[in-house]
Amino acid sequence: MRRFFLEREKILSERPKLTGPDFKHVRTVLRLKPGDELFLFDGKGSEYRARIIESTPKAIILSVEEAFPSTSESPARITIGQGLLKAGKMDGVVRQATELGIHALIPVIAERSVPKPKSERWAEKERRWKTIAWESLKQCGRSQTPRLAPPISFEALVHASEAYSRTIIFHDDDSEPASTLRPEEAKDAGKVLALIGPEGGFSPDEIQMAVNFGFQCTSLGPRILKADTAMVAACTILQYLFGDLRQPPEKP
Repeated sequence: MRRFFLEREKILSERPKLTGPDFKHVRTVLRLKPGDELFLFDGKGSEYRARIIESTPKAIILSVEEAFPSTSESPARITIGQGLLKAGKMDGVVRQATELGIHALIPVIAERSVPKPKSERWAEKERRWKTIAWESLKQCGRSQTPRLAPPISFEALVHASEAYSRTIIFHDDDSEPASTLRPEEAKDAGKVLALIGPEGGFSPDEIQMAVNFGFQCTSLGPRILKADTAMVAACTILQYLFGDLRQPPEKP
C-alpha cells in the first residue's frame, strides 16, 4: 500500500500536498501520475484515501476522497517500560515496539542500565527515535504514533503505576509463567504497564519493589533472552493476551 504521513491540518486543507522526500519518492520512485491513488495517515488514528490531481516541480497536489478510522491500532493501551540499553539497541526497540502496536514506550533508568542519559544529548536521541517511529508506521500499516516518553527512574515509574489497570514485570528467576496472565481478571485489561530489564536484568531490590507495589512477576520462558529480544517476546505475548494478535485482521 502506498502510505504517506501528513499532518491532519494539512490533509483537511483545501489543497493538501506532499513535499520533500515523500514528493521525490512518489514522483521518481513510484512514478505516480495525476489520477493515481494513494493513502495518507495523520499519526492520530485516521487514514485517508487520496488521488493525485496535479504534479508540480516541487509538490504533489492531492484530493482527499475518503476518511476512515485505522483498523491497525490495538485495543490494548500497552506501555512498555524498557530498561535503557547501550549502543544503538534502543533504536531497534523503538522500531519493533512501533511495529508491534505498543501505545507508549518509556525508557527506564535501572540499576544495571549502562548508559546514563545526559540532558544535552537526550533531545537528539528523542528526535532520532521519533523519526524511526514514523518510518516504522509507514512500513507496518499503523496510523497512530506511539508516545515516546522521556527517561524516568525505575523507582519513579513504579510509584506512578497506580494509573494502570494491570502491572507486570518480566524476570527470569522464580517467576510465574506468562500463561498466568489472565486479561479477564482486570477491570480495564486495555491499560497495561510492563517493565523489561536492561542488559543484566533488574536487580533483586528492583524486583522486590515492583512486587510490593502490586506488579506480577512473570517469566518469558526457560531460555535466557537478550534484552532487545525479551522486549519483542513480551510485546507479542501482551498483544496476544490483551490486544489484537489473536483477532482476524480488519479491513477499512
